[in-house]
Amino acid sequence: MSAYSQPAPGHRGHAVTRAIAVLVLLGAALVGTPGHADPGDFQAMPGLWKIITRTFVHGHAGQPQVQWHCVDEGPDPWVEFANLSLPGQSQCQRTHAHRNSTALAWTLSCPGVAAPGASGRVDFDSPEHYTASLGVHGQAVVQVEGKRYAACTSPQD
Repeated sequence: MSAYSQPAPGHRGHAVTRAIAVLVLLGAALVGTPGHADPGDFQAMPGLWKIITRTFVHGHAGQPQVQWHCVDEGPDPWVEFANLSLPGQSQCQRTHAHRNSTALAWTLSCPGVAAPGASGRVDFDSPEHYTASLGVHGQAVVQVEGKRYAACTSPQD
């Protein structure tokens, strides 16, 4: 058979079927599995953020505390947004963190707080807005809302 001869009619159908199968597999590989974002693909924008924090005591919300904070593109940007402290505790250790591109959830092990301890969560609904919470045994202790307002203009922001 020369290099210019035509394949038998039955062989052409198999070749087309194989080509289609390869294209389908390549397309599936490129699309990936929905819902499993790369944790390194952080979606929040750096800049000047207004952060409103409410602390709860016995289920009652305290006065909102407003803080302006400049967030940069550091090596782990989640540290900037998930830096929530349990009131009255200074020696808690973050454990069992799970994150994707728009959310981070974790547990805290704190002296004097019975298991399962405290848990926290940060959720971004857009690159410029998030909500966060910290709770103990299912009760809200801290709630946070953050909104990006502008770019940072200097390191002193």
